[in-house]
Amino acid sequence: MNGKILLDTNILVYIYDSLDRTKQDRAIEVVDKLIRTNRAVISTQVIGEFFRATTRAKRPLLTPAEALGRMRNYLAACHVVDVTQLISLEAIRGVETHNFGYWDAQIWATARLNQILEVYSEDFNSGAIVEGVRFTNPFTDDFELP
Repeated sequence: MNGKILLDTNILVYIYDSLDRTKQDRAIEVVDKLIRTNRAVISTQVIGEFFRATTRAKRPLLTPAEALGRMRNYLAACHVVDVTQLISLEAIRGVETHNFGYWDAQIWATARLNQILEVYSEDFNSGAIVEGVRFTNPFTDDFELP
Protein backbone atom coordinates (compact mmCIF):
# COMPACT_ATOMS: atom_id res chain seq x y z
CA MET A 1 0.00 0.00 0.00
CA ASN A 2 2.85 2.36 -0.67
CA GLY A 3 1.67 5.91 -1.14
CA LYS A 4 -1.45 5.33 0.94
CA ILE A 5 -1.97 7.34 4.11
CA LEU A 6 -3.94 6.13 7.11
CA LEU A 7 -6.15 8.88 8.51
CA ASP A 8 -6.67 8.96 12.25
CA THR A 9 -10.10 9.84 13.54
CA ASN A 10 -9.18 13.37 14.59
CA ILE A 11 -8.47 14.39 10.99
CA LEU A 12 -12.00 13.45 9.90
CA VAL A 13 -13.63 14.98 12.98
CA TYR A 14 -12.02 18.38 12.42
CA ILE A 15 -13.85 18.62 9.08
CA TYR A 16 -17.07 19.10 11.08
CA ASP A 17 -15.69 21.18 13.97
CA SER A 18 -16.02 24.88 13.23
CA LEU A 19 -14.49 25.99 16.55
CA ASP A 20 -11.03 25.92 14.96
CA ARG A 21 -11.46 27.15 11.39
CA THR A 22 -7.75 26.74 10.61
CA LYS A 23 -7.81 23.05 11.50
CA GLN A 24 -11.15 22.60 9.80
CA ASP A 25 -9.87 24.11 6.55
CA ARG A 26 -6.68 22.04 6.67
CA ALA A 27 -8.59 18.83 7.39
CA ILE A 28 -10.93 19.47 4.44
CA GLU A 29 -7.96 20.17 2.16
CA VAL A 30 -6.02 17.08 3.27
CA VAL A 31 -8.91 14.61 3.14
CA ASP A 32 -10.16 15.96 -0.18
CA LYS A 33 -6.74 15.62 -1.82
CA LEU A 34 -6.09 12.15 -0.42
CA ILE A 35 -9.48 10.92 -1.59
CA ARG A 36 -9.06 12.50 -5.05
CA THR A 37 -5.63 10.87 -5.44
CA ASN A 38 -6.87 7.50 -4.13
CA ARG A 39 -4.45 7.56 -1.17
CA ALA A 40 -6.91 7.85 1.74
CA VAL A 41 -7.13 4.85 4.06
CA ILE A 42 -9.36 4.49 7.10
CA SER A 43 -9.85 1.57 9.42
CA THR A 44 -12.98 0.12 10.94
CA GLN A 45 -11.71 1.56 14.25
CA VAL A 46 -11.58 5.06 12.76
CA ILE A 47 -15.07 4.89 11.32
CA GLY A 48 -16.53 3.80 14.68
CA GLU A 49 -14.62 6.48 16.59
CA PHE A 50 -15.81 9.05 14.04
CA PHE A 51 -19.45 8.31 14.86
CA ARG A 52 -18.82 8.50 18.59
CA ALA A 53 -16.80 11.74 18.37
CA THR A 54 -19.19 13.60 16.08
CA THR A 55 -22.39 12.63 17.91
CA ARG A 56 -21.16 12.91 21.51
CA ALA A 57 -23.60 14.25 24.08
CA LYS A 58 -21.51 17.33 24.86
CA ARG A 59 -21.29 19.58 21.82
CA PRO A 60 -22.39 17.20 19.06
CA LEU A 61 -21.01 18.12 15.65
CA LEU A 62 -23.49 16.05 13.64
CA THR A 63 -26.81 14.37 14.22
CA PRO A 64 -26.65 10.57 14.18
CA ALA A 65 -28.30 10.56 10.74
CA GLU A 66 -25.77 13.06 9.40
CA ALA A 67 -22.87 11.08 10.88
CA LEU A 68 -24.15 7.85 9.32
CA GLY A 69 -24.36 9.57 5.95
CA ARG A 70 -20.79 10.84 6.25
CA MET A 71 -19.63 7.37 7.34
CA ARG A 72 -21.19 5.85 4.22
CA ASN A 73 -19.39 8.44 2.09
CA TYR A 74 -16.00 7.71 3.72
CA LEU A 75 -16.51 3.96 3.43
CA ALA A 76 -17.18 4.42 -0.29
CA ALA A 77 -14.42 6.96 -0.98
CA CYS A 78 -11.53 5.57 1.08
CA HIS A 79 -9.70 2.29 1.14
CA VAL A 80 -10.97 0.56 4.31
CA VAL A 81 -8.94 -1.88 6.37
CA ASP A 82 -10.44 -4.11 9.03
CA VAL A 83 -9.10 -4.36 12.56
CA THR A 84 -8.18 -8.01 12.85
CA GLN A 85 -6.98 -10.31 15.59
CA LEU A 86 -3.40 -9.85 14.35
CA ILE A 87 -3.78 -6.08 14.55
CA SER A 88 -5.06 -6.39 18.13
CA LEU A 89 -2.06 -8.53 19.07
CA GLU A 90 0.34 -6.12 17.37
CA ALA A 91 -1.35 -3.22 19.20
CA ILE A 92 -0.68 -4.97 22.49
CA ARG A 93 2.98 -5.24 21.48
CA GLY A 94 2.89 -1.52 20.62
CA VAL A 95 1.65 -0.72 24.12
CA GLU A 96 4.35 -2.88 25.70
CA THR A 97 7.24 -1.92 23.43
CA HIS A 98 6.53 1.70 22.51
CA ASN A 99 4.35 2.82 25.42
CA PHE A 100 1.45 3.82 23.17
CA GLY A 101 -2.02 4.06 24.61
CA TYR A 102 -4.02 1.10 23.34
CA TRP A 103 -6.14 2.93 20.75
CA ASP A 104 -3.12 4.77 19.36
CA ALA A 105 -1.27 1.45 19.28
CA GLN A 106 -4.09 0.00 17.24
CA ILE A 107 -3.76 2.82 14.67
CA TRP A 108 0.00 2.15 14.48
CA ALA A 109 -0.53 -1.62 14.20
CA THR A 110 -3.14 -1.16 11.48
CA ALA A 111 -0.70 0.89 9.41
CA ARG A 112 2.25 -1.40 10.08
CA LEU A 113 0.51 -4.68 9.27
CA ASN A 114 -1.12 -3.24 6.14
CA GLN A 115 2.20 -1.79 4.92
CA ILE A 116 0.93 1.78 5.11
CA LEU A 117 4.01 3.87 5.66
CA GLU A 118 2.37 7.05 6.96
CA VAL A 119 -0.34 8.02 9.45
CA TYR A 120 -1.86 11.50 9.57
CA SER A 121 -2.79 12.32 13.16
CA GLU A 122 -2.27 14.97 15.78
CA ASP A 123 -2.00 12.31 18.52
CA PHE A 124 1.60 11.24 17.85
CA ASN A 125 4.94 13.04 17.70
CA SER A 126 4.98 14.49 14.20
CA GLY A 127 7.92 13.19 12.21
CA ALA A 128 8.44 10.18 14.45
CA ILE A 129 9.00 6.87 12.69
CA VAL A 130 8.14 3.72 14.63
CA GLU A 131 9.08 0.45 12.98
CA GLY A 132 8.69 1.92 9.52
CA VAL A 133 5.49 3.90 10.17
CA ARG A 134 5.86 7.69 9.97
CA PHE A 135 3.52 9.94 11.93
CA THR A 136 2.64 13.30 10.42
CA ASN A 137 0.58 16.04 12.00
CA PRO A 138 -1.04 17.90 9.10
CA PHE A 139 -1.93 20.80 11.40
CA THR A 140 1.68 21.93 11.95
CA ASP A 141 2.86 25.13 10.28
CA ASP A 142 5.54 23.33 8.26
CA PHE A 143 3.19 20.66 6.83
CA GLU A 144 3.09 20.45 3.05
CA LEU A 145 0.50 18.30 1.35
CA PRO A 146 2.25 15.99 -1.10
